[in-house]
Amino acid sequence: MKKTLIRSAIIFVFALVSSFAFAQQHHYVVVGVFAVEVNAQKFTGYVRSQRFSAGYGLYKKQKLYYVYVMKTADRSAAQVELRGLHKDTEFKDAWIFSGILEGGEDLPLDSPEPPVVEEKTPVVEEPPVTPPVTRDTVAAVVADSASVVKAEPKDSVGEEAPATPPAVIKGKLFKFTIQTADGKPLKGEIHNVDFRRGRELGTYKTNQYIDIPRPSARANPLSLVCGIFGYKEIVKMLDYDNPAYVETTAFQDGNGAWVISYQLERMKKGDVSVMYHVTFYKDAVVMLPPSQAEMDELVSMMTDNPEYKIKIHGHCNGTNSRKIIAIGPTKNYFSTKGSQEITGNAKELSKLRAQAVQNYLIDHGIDKSRTEIFAWGAQNMLAPENSPSAKLNDRIEIEITAD
Repeated sequence: MKKTLIRSAIIFVFALVSSFAFAQQHHYVVVGVFAVEVNAQKFTGYVRSQRFSAGYGLYKKQKLYYVYVMKTADRSAAQVELRGLHKDTEFKDAWIFSGILEGGEDLPLDSPEPPVVEEKTPVVEEPPVTPPVTRDTVAAVVADSASVVKAEPKDSVGEEAPATPPAVIKGKLFKFTIQTADGKPLKGEIHNVDFRRGRELGTYKTNQYIDIPRPSARANPLSLVCGIFGYKEIVKMLDYDNPAYVETTAFQDGNGAWVISYQLERMKKGDVSVMYHVTFYKDAVVMLPPSQAEMDELVSMMTDNPEYKIKIHGHCNGTNSRKIIAIGPTKNYFSTKGSQEITGNAKELSKLRAQAVQNYLIDHGIDKSRTEIFAWGAQNMLAPENSPSAKLNDRIEIEITAD
């Protein structure tokens, strides 16, 4: 009898512990695995730069940091997300981890349903970083009204007078403003993003009337991202039917447009930002043409913040010596025309890349004394040299050293 009671007690305690563990486990759609936390942080930033929601956490059993794009209690929802990643994105090596991740930067739980526990030992792989995500950009405005601003590429921001509201509104009318913490207006753009599918649906200039259609069920709620280099990115998730329900500062102006304001916090001393959209030709100092948009944002950051001093960190993929496509006397930063070929090692390549960014700033009126460079070579690669993620190793990071 006594043995039976002891056995029952043990079973009861085991059941309690098991149920507690069961209740704590979630399903994560994982896109990257790292042994060093700072690399997980940087890759999380890269995933976010591709317009995905992302977080990371520590799997204590293996002492690895998992970067993920979805956290849910509903395994079927995770499977749907996984199929979408495999089909439509660069993250074709994504997989589902069922368990507990601790610390890091957490994402909110996607679903309230109780989890279905499934323990398995995953194969630790890193997701590919290239080629870039294909963005099926959808015009987020009504084409038959000349007064409605259409989605435009990122590098088209300019000074324009506010548009007048359209005569016919087919969705809901919005207007966006951006300012610094001290109230200084900023030029910029707002991105309408479907986080679930990692797609940008539209890009809107500030102080313009925008007719935005109702989000699809898959993209609901209305997810609006404001990111200007030199400032911390802000994501707002709005109730399309009543924007003021979540965004309490939202209001309707005299034309019935919902005015959504962003107040951005500047980067501070010690902050480091990866220039994810500054990319290079293979083994080259020359940047790919789309890099100019973010380079110009860096110029604007330094111009608008004259007290800033920065350190430009250059990185590259691989440790071997190689033929390097260097920038020639004509200073074509974004074209190989006029370039010259030299031979150098990884350290020299990363130094030349950092110098190219520094020279671009100097050519645009930024005093050289406000910048310094540091060449890492291949010392801080985020992915193995020959992995699909290797492109992420060729990067520029900006550190604020004085503010």
